[in-house]
Amino acid sequence: MTLVKLLQPRGFWIACLCLLIVATSNGMINSGLSVYDEVLATHFEVSIVQLKLRDSISFLASTVFILVAGIWVDRAGTKPLLLLGLMLLAGVYWVYPLVPSLPYVYGLHGIFALVLACAGNMTAIVTAAFWFPQARGLAIGLAVAGTSVGGMLIPPLATAAIERWGWQMAMQVQSVWPVLVFLLVLMVLPNAKTQAGTGIAVFSVDFKRIVTSSAFFKITAAASLTYYAALSMFSHGFLYFRSLTLEPSQAALLLSTLSVCALLGKLATGYFSDRYRFDYAFRVQMVLMVLGLALLLLGRGCLILAVIVAGYGWGGLHALYNIVLVRLFGIEVAGKVNGTVSMAEAIGGSVGIAVTGYLATVASYSLAFGVALGLCVLALMLVWVTPTHEQNATKT
Repeated sequence: MTLVKLLQPRGFWIACLCLLIVATSNGMINSGLSVYDEVLATHFEVSIVQLKLRDSISFLASTVFILVAGIWVDRAGTKPLLLLGLMLLAGVYWVYPLVPSLPYVYGLHGIFALVLACAGNMTAIVTAAFWFPQARGLAIGLAVAGTSVGGMLIPPLATAAIERWGWQMAMQVQSVWPVLVFLLVLMVLPNAKTQAGTGIAVFSVDFKRIVTSSAFFKITAAASLTYYAALSMFSHGFLYFRSLTLEPSQAALLLSTLSVCALLGKLATGYFSDRYRFDYAFRVQMVLMVLGLALLLLGRGCLILAVIVAGYGWGGLHALYNIVLVRLFGIEVAGKVNGTVSMAEAIGGSVGIAVTGYLATVASYSLAFGVALGLCVLALMLVWVTPTHEQNATKT
């Protein structure tokens, strides 16, 4: 498909809308709030450790909500959930500066968990893949690229808002943005997934057969292990770089490079997965992830190459795990399938962040990232033996 033809279908622009939705929800919850940490800790007179517990609440609670949201998506489509999630996001940001104590913040992050389930990766991926069937790999790549775009754009914008208006007014000003995205979704996104009318057959497998297949088990296990390593790398990368005697500005630049390379990996892998056998791409990206982590352990001399390779490898994997699920098991039960795998990914990621921090405290980051590397090698082995052709998906 040429670039001109690629830009013509309505589905392409819906996939871009999904990128915007994910950039908004993930950017405002997962990365955008970090710029408020110091002022919030001072305002509530709590430690950073106590404050950051809020992130674990939103991350882990979202795993439960995603399963329920996945069931709803398969029955009624994604638009109602996307609209609900965006309105909740706007409401929580407006209320956040008004709460009197930390327990209320924890409660608000329980609502953020619902936002991530309704207007996060899962619903955006299903929406993009359904409405852009001509290039589902690119559609999914665009949707998941929203996490990187939000992480790059929202923190500096939020910082500028804080400097101009103060943190409380800044949060309430930011609450306007999800409302604007809500209106865009309301006007642009069709109401029911049955309106697609593409004439392209939708491959589908019964959900019970899916969850009992070895392919589903291997992909889910590999995804959980990969998220363990990836979120450990992103969460602890700055501190690891600082432990190698880098200046804060140098460590921040490396972390930004990691995010930019992940963004490129998501878009490029999504685009090429529609043109070449995605099982090969799956294995290549997994190898790059393993190689990047190995280079990370070699110290300062290999850091630049390490973040480029690991970032690109992770970005491609982030897209490919979702592409593979749709390719293997179809779009009709994508909500339940992606919701189940997302739960495993969230568990792996949260455990990885905690265990990496513990190992770094009691031993060193070399040991912590060495464990992550070992788990990534195990994920590579699982990926290598997983059938990735539609006709084999539920036969093994």
